[in-house]
Amino acid sequence: MAKRKYILGQPHLLRRRGKKKLWTGWIEGREVALGTADRVEAQRRLDELVAQARRDPAAKRGGAARGPSEAPAPLLSELGMTFIQHCQPPRHTKKTAASYAHRVLKFIEWAEDRKIRRADEVTFKVMSSFVRSRTDAGNGAATINRALTAVRRMYAYAKREGLIEQNPFKQEEFAELKLREPRPKPNATTLSPSQIDAFLEKADEMAKPGYAALFRVTAGSAIRIDEARHFEASDVDARRGILTITPKKNWTTKGYRYREIPISAKTAAAALALVAVREAIALDDKSVWKEIQRIRKAAGLPQFSMHDLRRAWASAVHANGASLKQVSVWLGHADVQTTERYIRVFEGKSTGHEFLPR
Repeated sequence: MAKRKYILGQPHLLRRRGKKKLWTGWIEGREVALGTADRVEAQRRLDELVAQARRDPAAKRGGAARGPSEAPAPLLSELGMTFIQHCQPPRHTKKTAASYAHRVLKFIEWAEDRKIRRADEVTFKVMSSFVRSRTDAGNGAATINRALTAVRRMYAYAKREGLIEQNPFKQEEFAELKLREPRPKPNATTLSPSQIDAFLEKADEMAKPGYAALFRVTAGSAIRIDEARHFEASDVDARRGILTITPKKNWTTKGYRYREIPISAKTAAAALALVAVREAIALDDKSVWKEIQRIRKAAGLPQFSMHDLRRAWASAVHANGASLKQVSVWLGHADVQTTERYIRVFEGKSTGHEFLPR
């Protein structure tokens, strides 16, 4: 398709935005999202908007004012980009914002493949079809429910901002879209202190100093992996034995919660050592997972994740006498119910039969 000659003030394709390079257009003195990376399709959509504006002069900038009931609904792609921008920190953490962005864009891509382009074209029938298609693609109930949550929050935002007249998710039937998630077999055991010590000793032997320090800090304070990436040397008070987890510039803790965690002298030393060499090791989730598996196999331990070190710490301090509320505060949980799921019995040879009364 040959490029059209640009005429000052006339509608035209403007630029490509975002990672997906979606086209935007210029019409009636404003930039509009066209929701596609294909130039031909973008031009076609722009022509449709121009034709619509010419049929309805009140839609032009400077035309007769529309009442709330006459305001046209935005394109799904335009609403999606606005919502994604709305979700950026400090409103949500980077991880939550990225999750919403990914799920909303996947839904918009699915909808546009089915010629559903405007926000007011999303109905219960459309969302039900979306759920079925994701199920047929092999997605689990939890994954689909997270996608529904992201789309639902996008529409709630649109209603609050006056971008749409009605929020379709307010209708009772939309509650039926949520799938029931099967409960996995509960894991009632956790690594014992002796197993954790064996793992840390093996890490000192065969891992890079940065990884060994990372595992010692996590096993000795139960901080999250993302918190381990961002705490600073000034957050470690070796004299008092306190590690402070607090939001930083361009990063925030989960739930924006500030907390002080009691740590031992060994954990404090490991925390300072980690800060000193953190830039020299890969701290993405996949690299840390592979390092843990390599070390735990050498130590002859069952499979576990980084988060299991957090659960083991919680179980250990609770077994040593700390109250559930104290443990919840140290872990940075929003409620004690979450902490209750962390507290487990230690991995061992007992089957429980020796405790039976008869």
